[in-house]
Amino acid sequence: MSSEETAPTAVASLSGELAAHLHDVSRQLRAAAHAEVNLVPLPDSERDVLRFVAGHPGASVSAVGRELRMKSSNVSAAVRSLVARGLMIRAADPNDRRIARLTLTDQAHCDLERLQHSWDAHLDAALSRLEPGYRESLEGAVPALRALVQALRER
Repeated sequence: MSSEETAPTAVASLSGELAAHLHDVSRQLRAAAHAEVNLVPLPDSERDVLRFVAGHPGASVSAVGRELRMKSSNVSAAVRSLVARGLMIRAADPNDRRIARLTLTDQAHCDLERLQHSWDAHLDAALSRLEPGYRESLEGAVPALRALVQALRER
């Protein structure tokens, strides 16, 4: 069997393992952090919108939807809920009042900072229990993971 014939199988196997393990890492970090910092977990759509706006203050609802590949009605529902929770501000664009600009409240920034510190602490503790070779492998994988995220965005 040639390497061309095995390549799709190898990629599918890697894809399945990566997806499962990345999901597990994310789930473990979210569960531990939310319990530690005593925050009510947000639905996935709200969490995604919140994190996107944290990195793109002033984004419009349509820009959030486009970047996150969400329907604008779902983004609008997430924004309404985040505004009601006191985590997001929706304000009219001063140059075009038809466009709403999204920013986070101070509370949202504080919550995200607390979550980030918790994630860092949990990851630091877990990494310290790994063999040095595994830590080095994970460190070397960070650029590849960044490239993978970009490739998924461009899909």
